[in-house]
Amino acid sequence: MTDEQQQLLQRIYAQQQLTEQNIGLYQQQLELIQALIRSYQSGLMILEEIENKKEGEEMLMEVGGKIQVQAKLVNPKKVIRGIGRNVKIEQSTADARKALEEQLENFGKQYDVLRQEYEKNLVQAQALSNQFEQIAAQIQGAMGKSEEE
Repeated sequence: MTDEQQQLLQRIYAQQQLTEQNIGLYQQQLELIQALIRSYQSGLMILEEIENKKEGEEMLMEVGGKIQVQAKLVNPKKVIRGIGRNVKIEQSTADARKALEEQLENFGKQYDVLRQEYEKNLVQAQALSNQFEQIAAQIQGAMGKSEEE
């Protein structure tokens, strides 16, 4: 194997490792966005249920972990929504629903962009792997021919 071939294999291997790391990062980000989407969809479903209730009416509220509590609505037209780190605002259920819908739309767009990048990296990783294998096979073929001579 020549120095040039060895350097080429090392470069392809390094690119392949970097691409694999990127794939792992994209997977983590996609999983995080999926979890956020599920959480916001759950919140949206509860808000829609609350909007159809009257003051003083009781309902089961999901608190997580498949646990529900019986709750009596004091004011079903107003909710408290977190908008940042320890920052909460009071707003109408309709405004909160609209904000959740917008956020879900943004998450969907982010997910689509990340998914495309993830898939591009998968294709690149496969191409690098094929290139690495092809060069390695050429080197082995050349080494076999030189040994026969």
